Amino acid sequence: MKNILLLTDFSKSSKNAIHYAAKLFENETINFHLVYIHKASAFTTADLMTSGNANLYASIVKSPKEDLEDLSKQLQSVYKNPKHTYTEHIDYDVFTDAVNQLIVLHNINLVVMGTNGVTGADEVVFGSHTLNVIRKVERPTLIIPKYFEFSKPKAILLPLDEKDELNKKRIDQIFSLVGKTNGNYHVLRITETAIDETEDVTSLEKLLEDNSYSYNQVSNVPMDQVVDTYLQTNSIDLEVFIIQKISFLERLFSGSPITKHSKIASVPLFILHD
Repeated sequence: MKNILLLTDFSKSSKNAIHYAAKLFENETINFHLVYIHKASAFTTADLMTSGNANLYASIVKSPKEDLEDLSKQLQSVYKNPKHTYTEHIDYDVFTDAVNQLIVLHNINLVVMGTNGVTGADEVVFGSHTLNVIRKVERPTLIIPKYFEFSKPKAILLPLDEKDELNKKRIDQIFSLVGKTNGNYHVLRITETAIDETEDVTSLEKLLEDNSYSYNQVSNVPMDQVVDTYLQTNSIDLEVFIIQKISFLERLFSGSPITKHSKIASVPLFILHD
């Protein structure tokens, strides 16, 4: 049985991600952990002193608890899947600390969350929670754009920098999400200078087994430009980023103007760590 953590703030983007996960894993036995993390600092000392106990309980605990229960009932009613169970959790902590604690406590295999994607001219692609989860939560994480409609991922984009290695562990992690067969992998090796592709091709032949793939090496072009261009010219269902060092992600996302990444948040992202 897999344990999957579903992060929600009851927004459309988080609910869309939850529905994506329910559909993606429809044939697997899953214990879904629905998690709402309340920012404790949202309540000041004055709030605590002036609110009655009943009002305080209603505002801090009762309302999100009821919302989580309603969401759980809705999911069970919509999908009627006997292979899926839903457990609700409310936590009050630093966001990523709460996520990491739940991962250990419930042996979480995968974290799923939504992102609003591009919402304003001056915004970066991801919100702070999403970036913090990628940086500080070392579990496979699936990030679903707000308006992405579910389709079984078949065309998979796999960008690699010059230090990323292809190995069985990482490919198995991808297989656990999309299945072992019928995938079409678009592999991009992005380097500062041209390298010999023989090792990559040999590894892909062995690791991807019966799946089809294409391999392209791009040198001396910024990673964000390569990925953005490829997404605009190819139909992709899922991007997979194998993160060895945060510098990889920093080059791709951190602080980049929205115009450079207009397409990056248009398909789900599967983030893997060492």
